[in-house]
Amino acid sequence: MKIGIIGTGRLGSALGKMWAEKGHSIVFGSRDPDKAKKLATSIGSNASGGTYEETVKFGDIIILAVPWSGAKESIKIAGDLSGKIIVDSTTTAAPHLGGALISVTPSAAEKVAKWAEGADVVKVVHTIGVDSLNKLQFGTQQASLFICGDNLEAKSKVKKLGVDLGFDVIDAGSLKNARLIEPLAMLWIDLAYNQGMGTDIAFKLLRRRKAR
Repeated sequence: MKIGIIGTGRLGSALGKMWAEKGHSIVFGSRDPDKAKKLATSIGSNASGGTYEETVKFGDIIILAVPWSGAKESIKIAGDLSGKIIVDSTTTAAPHLGGALISVTPSAAEKVAKWAEGADVVKVVHTIGVDSLNKLQFGTQQASLFICGDNLEAKSKVKKLGVDLGFDVIDAGSLKNARLIEPLAMLWIDLAYNQGMGTDIAFKLLRRRKAR
């Protein structure tokens, strides 16, 4: 797939590297294009870097991997997002683990959908540390990845990217259900840091029947 990643932080960098290794074509976007190009060079031939606008023009799927405080402005700078699939991976955690920056109604994903007019937004809630993205197996179980969105085809493509990483991807329904799954990220943060469990933890949906 052609994937554009808005953001060159730890999450965006890690995802881009792993997907590039799986054969996907990656363009990193940054307000500092030289930073994006340097990151791409460190990854190899399947990656390149540029501006937010160049990233959006390239990618069929756009990963929003910036802090929540910069999400609205990043979307504005990115330009026309009509027909694109936007994966909202933002976490609305306040600085210093002080709680949530917004209420769950509407969710962050619903706000992103409003800002990115014409795009199909899929919310992805990463309830795992960035350093554990390459070790998603916990004993006999794979860590679960919860996604939601209103477009079935868009969710199918995002699910494939999650499976490529090694997740057990859970379709949590419509985009409105981001109100239900976004707090899972806040719970993960609290358990990992405030409760002292550490970052090598993940959530798992257990089933008695095989998923359809």
